[in-house]
Amino acid sequence: MGKLLNTKLFALALLALILIFAVGKVQWKVDERRATRDSVVQNIAEQYAREQQLVGPLLWVKCHEPQTVVETYEHGSRRRTVEHDCSRLIRPDSVTGQGTLGVSERYRGIYRANIYSAALQLQAVIPAFQAEPEQIIESAALVFGVSDPRGIKTARIVADGRELEPRPGTPSGQISSGFHVPLDLTELGQPMKLTVQLDVGGSGRFDWVPIASKNDLELKSAWPHPSFDGRFLPEQREVGSKGFSARWRVSDFATGGDQMLAQQSDARFADSFGVSLIDPVDAYTQTDRAVRYGFLFVLLTLGSFFLFETIKRKPVHPLQYLLIGFAVVLFFLLLLALSEHIAFLNAYLVAAGACVTMVAAYGRTLVGSWTGAAVLGIGYALLYAGLYMLLASEDYALLMGAWLIFGLLALTMWLTRKLDWSAIGRAET
Repeated sequence: MGKLLNTKLFALALLALILIFAVGKVQWKVDERRATRDSVVQNIAEQYAREQQLVGPLLWVKCHEPQTVVETYEHGSRRRTVEHDCSRLIRPDSVTGQGTLGVSERYRGIYRANIYSAALQLQAVIPAFQAEPEQIIESAALVFGVSDPRGIKTARIVADGRELEPRPGTPSGQISSGFHVPLDLTELGQPMKLTVQLDVGGSGRFDWVPIASKNDLELKSAWPHPSFDGRFLPEQREVGSKGFSARWRVSDFATGGDQMLAQQSDARFADSFGVSLIDPVDAYTQTDRAVRYGFLFVLLTLGSFFLFETIKRKPVHPLQYLLIGFAVVLFFLLLLALSEHIAFLNAYLVAAGACVTMVAAYGRTLVGSWTGAAVLGIGYALLYAGLYMLLASEDYALLMGAWLIFGLLALTMWLTRKLDWSAIGRAET
């Protein structure tokens, strides 16, 4: 093979590295814009209400009891009585509820955050409490845990037909935030049936802790893109274009009973279930996936023009390779910029259309006719269509990508099947 051909191949390899580096810079820009968006969304949540985790109702009993302590000294021992704190949280026998999530969007500049208002109707049964003979009960209250109390809009508690007055804060240190309802000590001797109406606002995710012995919660929303997460998936669920509905039923056998109260981490319970309000058309996620195929676009672009140069014997200058390669890089930057303002599909069509038109028009000077330029444009349009199919079919992206590369390799081998590679360098020399 001639020295000139070796030089061109080396130049193309160097150009490919430069262009792949440029694609990496676009990747860096995607990450930067995503970080800015996340910061804005977090700021909106800080000013409205963060992700909510709800737990309750729980019965809080504050009590103490005398306890004898033996103290040993060098010359003997003595007994003395101390007050032992026997305060505790008591889990409900059952909690049944229905709720709706009303979702809306808050904007700051071009960025948006999903917020919600959860309207819950709960029915709970609190077991009777009997103190031990030596225990002295100081006070009692119903405790409701809400991870971000700023989201509490309204709370209405009815116990055995009598409306109770909720108050802010929690007397139990184990439930760090929320509200409580003081109880008369005479009410502890028999089971209590509660009806709770609660409106809570939050952002991003709604979480519920199945603290009762039997838990049954049904949740509905008009949001069509839920992500069910946590330790327990819904037993029944329906997701469609008009929204979703889900029902969870969890018992002590799944949660471990009283062990739940000892499994908190950073004031949150580990055993919970809920739903996150995801955005499936996240521009940054889809653009990031597109940029990951950027190196393939660079190699296919340089390879196709080198193949054209080899077969048609029309020389292409390295600077022309560089300009065409940067047109490919510009596609990803345009896609990022446009997808921040319009739907991702529309952004993709505009960016791909602009770059295909530019490459085809510039290729007119290389192929020598508008017919050839049209064929070149159609080829690149098919390449962009293939990339979009890879983005849209996430589960089958590897399979489709492998067959795409296989097909392009087979086409290259077929087009060059009669090409005498050893004669190319001599002919150019």
